[in-house]
Amino acid sequence: MRSRPFVTVHLAQSLDGRVALDGATTLLSTREGRTSAHAARAGHDAVLVGASTIRIDDPLLTVREAPGAHPLRVVLASTLSLPRGAKVLERDGRALVIGAEGRALDEERRTLEAAGAAVAVAPHDEDGRVSVEGALAILAERGVERLLVEGGSKVVTSFLRAKRVDRLCIEIAMRLLGAPGTPMVGALDVAALVQAPRLANVVVERLGENVLVRGDVVYD
Repeated sequence: MRSRPFVTVHLAQSLDGRVALDGATTLLSTREGRTSAHAARAGHDAVLVGASTIRIDDPLLTVREAPGAHPLRVVLASTLSLPRGAKVLERDGRALVIGAEGRALDEERRTLEAAGAAVAVAPHDEDGRVSVEGALAILAERGVERLLVEGGSKVVTSFLRAKRVDRLCIEIAMRLLGAPGTPMVGALDVAALVQAPRLANVVVERLGENVLVRGDVVYD
């Protein structure tokens, strides 16, 4: 039995590795890509994003364009501060917001709980954000075995730095966003190519005009 959830990162990026124009909602997925993403949600126990994704994109994180049940919706928000009326807090009350010890605000906790969300607090990492290990431990305690991480860039980077991404599913749009678009991944402390995480058992498929690359992440 695994001591933590199996983690899959699923996201869309441009041909030059950007997940969004700087600070703006950027719809890179095709219709087929959205169906694939919703099917991925249905195949996992929980779907996770960071607070920045909630502020910029305001996603529902539910399953609508594929058959299946809604997963637990998880947001990493160090201070527990989210926009009032965020869509992720709507619907069936299956939302969990995880804050960071020493930064989580009591007033924000009360607001979230009044909105029907569950709240948990995990240890913080060296940057003061919710630690990956702490978040995974909380989710494991809640019975989450398969976790889907959809972003944003800082969250994906933190999971990769912690070597806690087991599988990558990347929808690549045939567009170039350029700088200062948001890169898919930030610094990973890779000093040599042999240290770089790589994909094994790679499968490539078409999603309309886009391409989906799936593979298991290997940390050498």
